Amino acid sequence: MMSRNQLTSSLIDSSQELSGRHKKTIVRSCSINDIETAAGIIASTFKSNHGVCWLLKHGGKKPQELKKLAEYAFVKALRSQGAYIADSKDGIALCYQNSKSRFSFTELYYQLRFVLTSIRLSHLPKILKRESYRKKVRSQFKDYIYFWFLGVIPKEQNVGFELKNKVIEKARKLNLPICLETSSIRHKLIYERLGFETYHFWENKKEDIRFWFMYMKVGYLQTK
Repeated sequence: MMSRNQLTSSLIDSSQELSGRHKKTIVRSCSINDIETAAGIIASTFKSNHGVCWLLKHGGKKPQELKKLAEYAFVKALRSQGAYIADSKDGIALCYQNSKSRFSFTELYYQLRFVLTSIRLSHLPKILKRESYRKKVRSQFKDYIYFWFLGVIPKEQNVGFELKNKVIEKARKLNLPICLETSSIRHKLIYERLGFETYHFWENKKEDIRFWFMYMKVGYLQTK
């Protein structure tokens, strides 16, 4: 059993991790040269995330499949100037502005490469149906920043906080809300403590998949 001092120390550490009171981490915008590092971080941190891995051929057991998804997400975010990486190379954040999602041959190449090599084509109708549903739920927002991935290898406690701040900074400049989905109750609670609210919930009990649809209000961003 933890002593009172140990418990107090643990609570302080958790609070500092959330509020970013540790040594400041340097976060910068990505270039295409960061694609391999970004894909490696996401493959490492999402390999057990059922909400992501259900659509892969081998359910996340083969890192290359998850890396192909990560590379596609990276290119899409990079085109929207929404790809951020920690200089320590142990954290990545990917987001994009929904209304600025325009056609690109480069993006199409990475998307097709992911589809043809990493998912079961028999699952494609189900994947497209679910993605269409998620977009429909988000469509209640005229425009928004979509926070797609936040991957952090646990070395420095405040990396995730600094990366999240970059996404908030982008949303504040554009005066837009931030939307995201998470399949993890733990992550849901963390996002709530950061100012996000749940506006929709979806669940498939048979496949044990669920998503919390969350957003951060523009008004909240303006008071940060």
